[in-house]
Amino acid sequence: MRSLSVFTAILVLFASTPVAFSQNSAPEPSSPVEIVVTGKQPGPPLWRVKHGDNTLYIFAWLSPIPEDIYWESTRVEQVIAEAQEYIMMPDVDVSVSPLVMFNPLNIFRGLRLGKRVMRNEDGASLEDVLPPEMYARFSALKTAYFPKNKKIENMRPLVAGGQMVSAIQEEAGLVSAEDVGKRIRRLVRRNRDIQVTEVKHEMRVEGGFKDIANRVETLMDSIPRNLELSCFERQLTQMEEDLDEMQYRASTWAQGYIEEFKFIPLTGEDDDDCTNMMMISSEQDTIETIWADVSEQWLDAAEGALQNNTTTFAVLDFSQLLLDDGLLAQLAARGY
Repeated sequence: MRSLSVFTAILVLFASTPVAFSQNSAPEPSSPVEIVVTGKQPGPPLWRVKHGDNTLYIFAWLSPIPEDIYWESTRVEQVIAEAQEYIMMPDVDVSVSPLVMFNPLNIFRGLRLGKRVMRNEDGASLEDVLPPEMYARFSALKTAYFPKNKKIENMRPLVAGGQMVSAIQEEAGLVSAEDVGKRIRRLVRRNRDIQVTEVKHEMRVEGGFKDIANRVETLMDSIPRNLELSCFERQLTQMEEDLDEMQYRASTWAQGYIEEFKFIPLTGEDDDDCTNMMMISSEQDTIETIWADVSEQWLDAAEGALQNNTTTFAVLDFSQLLLDDGLLAQLAARGY
């Protein structure tokens, strides 16, 4: 969350199109991975932060989650119905000049930019830029899960890794938690008296299309190749060996088994080169500024809610509840 928000916002808004990110449907893999947990489940646990008689309940946001799962939302419904305030998950709002967004020529410029930054230099293929052993591992996964996707062979590892993970997660029955978010929003709307508190950084991208394109290209060029390859290898390992852990985490989340949930490795830790490569990119200062801003906003909102509300409901990425320096730990350091 802390490292990829700016990258995603800039790259997706200004460099990608549905055509560029389209993906062919993959056939059934030779050894399909199964998700055991389906149907109705108790639902994710709620963390509680206390200040006297006042309680902040935090919903652990996890994505992806098992497909076709129905979590029992009675406890969440009850908390939201009683809550005086709802603190939203930290977010980044990116805006540019309307002259840039609504210029028809920029649609085509964006398409060309997207193709350019997603490819390797000199038209090199993944086979050209990956070490032979690493490319062999990638080819084995591609053959099993997405053999018809030929475009991925011409993408740089940074982009190819994301597409690979998405395709395999989909085949493994892991999907976006979008429906969970929709349900929470519906429950919040039922409480007409609840105060909704946004935690959002407003990012204004200055300049015309050329300035934005230069910024995107500078970002992509600033990512060290060794960390990009290390990140790609980490993603390969996750899909080869750690997919079961991802499924297990999703299952324990759905069933509310917090003790098992706690001991599964987290992304965003110090040895995560997918995070590190962004933290030393040309957008490092922007990323650090945004994260500091939304962190302070969330902590201030949580502290204010604990001082003033009997019941508050909040949503926070699960990693921020478990990391030693996460937002929950920082709230505890303030004495709660």
